[in-house]
Amino acid sequence: MQPRTVTRFFPRNEAFLVHQTGAQLTATSKGVKVILHTREDESSPCCAELISGNHYAEIGLSFDGKELFDFDGAFYLPREIGAVLRTAGYLVSEEFFA
Repeated sequence: MQPRTVTRFFPRNEAFLVHQTGAQLTATSKGVKVILHTREDESSPCCAELISGNHYAEIGLSFDGKELFDFDGAFYLPREIGAVLRTAGYLVSEEFFA
């Protein structure tokens, strides 16, 4: 199995990130691009990139089957990443969002 990516663009959204340090980052431009990456020989995404204007975040993802149980790289999971994961059939708890 080859590594794969899934990309989705949210043209009307504005990035809202809370870094793991607690710093709040808000992009000044609209449009959020989410890219999910999967490692070779794995089916679940290992990380997600979020890009908006000059804001960038890479968030590691950990799954138990189809359920997201942990992430790292941000204090809260951006809703756009949750939307892409849910569309792909993964369970994402509301507790991960701000």
